[in-house]
Amino acid sequence: MVKSKLTLQAAVLGAIVLAYDATLVHASPVDRRGESCEPQVHLLSPPARGAAGASIAHTSSFASFSFEPAFWVEFFGTYASPNPLTFSLLDRIYERGGRPIIRPGGITMDSMIFDANATDPVRDTSPSGGVYRTTVGPEYYKSWSHFPEELRFVSTLNFGNDSLDIARRLAEASVKYQPQRVEYLELGNEPTNYPSARWGNSTEAYVAQWKNWTRSIDAAVNTTLSTARVAGEVALAGKRRWWASSATTDKSGLNVRPVDVIPAGIDGEGSVAQYSIHSYPFATCDPTRAAVATLPNLLNHTRLSAYADDEIMPSAQAALDSGSEWIIGEFNSVACSGQPNVTDTFAQALWVVDSELIYAVRNASSVHLHQGATLVFQSNQQTNSAADDGKPGFSTYDFVYPVNSTKRGEARALPSFVAQLFLAETFAEPVRAAEIPPPNGVNPDSFAAYALYHPQSGKLSKLALLNLEPMYNATAEISLDLSALIPPGARPAVKRMTAPTVNEADSDRVTWAGQSYTTGHPHGHLHIESLHSPAHFKLRASQAALILIDPSSAYSS
Repeated sequence: MVKSKLTLQAAVLGAIVLAYDATLVHASPVDRRGESCEPQVHLLSPPARGAAGASIAHTSSFASFSFEPAFWVEFFGTYASPNPLTFSLLDRIYERGGRPIIRPGGITMDSMIFDANATDPVRDTSPSGGVYRTTVGPEYYKSWSHFPEELRFVSTLNFGNDSLDIARRLAEASVKYQPQRVEYLELGNEPTNYPSARWGNSTEAYVAQWKNWTRSIDAAVNTTLSTARVAGEVALAGKRRWWASSATTDKSGLNVRPVDVIPAGIDGEGSVAQYSIHSYPFATCDPTRAAVATLPNLLNHTRLSAYADDEIMPSAQAALDSGSEWIIGEFNSVACSGQPNVTDTFAQALWVVDSELIYAVRNASSVHLHQGATLVFQSNQQTNSAADDGKPGFSTYDFVYPVNSTKRGEARALPSFVAQLFLAETFAEPVRAAEIPPPNGVNPDSFAAYALYHPQSGKLSKLALLNLEPMYNATAEISLDLSALIPPGARPAVKRMTAPTVNEADSDRVTWAGQSYTTGHPHGHLHIESLHSPAHFKLRASQAALILIDPSSAYSS
């Protein structure tokens, strides 16, 4: 009897154990799946010094532009017939608070001449398609009046033809027809690429000619300005007016970056307003460099920051140490007109936002994103070329293809345009920028975060977050705890810049706050999120978010 009871108990116990074991065997995979799906939350901490370590105060003109003057008519039309697409896109920037400074500059400004009898700009090209002269008349300068109010210009002057008379005529014409619009003067584009015989690779010879010419041009401009009816209407009156250097980071033998020309005394007469340097971290000018201009490299934040620190910052710091401002007078991602299937995709939008914020943190006063078209004279090995019909092959890094072309198809905004809306809203009010270190466990190559502070109060105004991890098919995201940054009780607004994949080339599928801008006008429903739980903020791969601490500051029209 006892044996039977023990046997029964053992049987029951065995059944329980077996049932328990079976439960474990059955349940264990479920538990593991649950653990693997639960995202790790990464705490994003404020910059070590907070607002005290942030940049200079940036204005709504920080995100500015450079447009190749030889293609002015394609981008902007004529004085009598402006291009509605490009101006619609500029209106979208303007209505969000952006006030870009327009630089009609690039390689073709060094073959530009003014003819008082000319009408609209005329581009002369060689049989191979290279631009060797652009002739502008009064209508060119009058066309600046089509731009939104408050936008100012850099009057760009031809230094390449080595004719003081040509440069002086351009300067005089610009202030004659647009005395309210001209904010700066610039003599020459990228002298690092001029023929070496010009100055014999002598920094001192370059500086001497630059000072001699700018002194003469100043006198002519002052005479022209004196005829202005109302002195208050003259933008250049009684101020430093010159951009100096405008060199590339190329090592050509002629050392004329700001770090070179400042000790050579280029500002000996107190005429320099800002020191300019050009930035192109990648290039397709030859096969070797084209092989490096890949989408993953374009979105490598560590690599972009290192380029800025190694190639740009020595000149930037020299300018700041001299008591002057510095700017990126011309820049884009890939020199020689971009990299097809990379810079004409959503990846370029992410690159633009990250790059401009990299320079904001490093105290640039403005950055001028270049827009242009293929120029055969740049390189005989470059990836890009003009159209077969001789029309421009617009650069694939442009934010707009302004007219129909056999090379690029229908006129349209490119996927990267949404970056301009992100930046316009970022800098709509004055802010000081500081980079936020990536949280533990987050790849620093593919993540960037920036805190933007009110200049006066030092309070956090905005956060800009970028997940630069390339996303092609599978959806991945990171989860961030922002509670150390978001003030208690705040309900910030969130706008996202996004696309289905990082290499999305269809502008209709690329959105800013839920809307696309292919035609220059918003399409789709505006989507502004309210951040109720800062401890669990999700940011998808290949996505950027702008968090506005004061939700009422979010543009919502």
